[in-house]
Amino acid sequence: MASLAGLRTRMYITLALIFGIGFVIIYAILYLLGVPALGILAFVIIFFVFQWYASPYVIAFSARLRYLKKGEMSELQGMVTRLANEAKVPVPRIAISPSKEPNAFVFGRSRKSATLALNEGILKLLNNEELEAVIGHELGHIRHNDFLVMTVVSFIPTLAYYLAMSMIFGNARSRNNGYGLLIGFFGYFVYFLSEVLILGLSRSREYFADMHSAQLTKKPENLARALSKITYNLAETNAHPASGAVRSFYIADSFNAKEDLKEIEKHAEEIKDLLPELSIAKMKEFAAKEGNPFLSLFMTHPPTYKRIIALARIKKELKK
Repeated sequence: MASLAGLRTRMYITLALIFGIGFVIIYAILYLLGVPALGILAFVIIFFVFQWYASPYVIAFSARLRYLKKGEMSELQGMVTRLANEAKVPVPRIAISPSKEPNAFVFGRSRKSATLALNEGILKLLNNEELEAVIGHELGHIRHNDFLVMTVVSFIPTLAYYLAMSMIFGNARSRNNGYGLLIGFFGYFVYFLSEVLILGLSRSREYFADMHSAQLTKKPENLARALSKITYNLAETNAHPASGAVRSFYIADSFNAKEDLKEIEKHAEEIKDLLPELSIAKMKEFAAKEGNPFLSLFMTHPPTYKRIIALARIKKELKK
């Protein structure tokens, strides 16, 4: 599992690559369109501020979130408050999504304005100890400012995508311009490359949030059990994968759930001490089914078996 220093180094390199490549090409696109330098700067700043300000509203609307009132689901609110205080992070607002998919995520403009969103599916699937572990994981994202980093880095691919689409599928003048299509394809290349870099960063940060949960609850097996349950459920229900930007916020990725289960079966010996109750028969049943054909390059999360193996190592360290 990546160390804190390794995660930070990877984050800084990713940020430098995304912003460096992105701004150079976007600047070139706007410059060739005849936009003056001050106009380019103003456009970029306005676009970023709008994305930063509007993204929480967009997420809340798209996930159909309902914020809990004071005293509502008091046991859940008490659990979140206690864990947030132990983690030394601001207590997030709690919202419930009607989605039956067992997942959870955090988002917001700052630590103090963060929202912890829990799908109805995860509340029904997990017991209290497993839910605590999941909440500890999400609080880790708040502590490490992961959701802020992801909001910032997603700015460049979003901007590049809209610029590329406007050049390729825009008005006749832009299409007939000698540079129009070429600029559009360069913009789309920036979008694709930055998305791949962001997904790699997303996979790294999940390990660190898992570590935070394990250290906070002192019971890594609870998170491992929760992850295995969520992965089984996602594979069994054939959850429809959302976009990479959306999936990167969740605790588990439905994109490759069946392949995850195949790998869990292959590495059962490495995790049996942590999760002795895992059903090998059930894993084989899922492993026989057809998995997702896409490459792991496009996964927002590390394979579940790797996360469980990392949690098993943390458990050994906690026993020392």
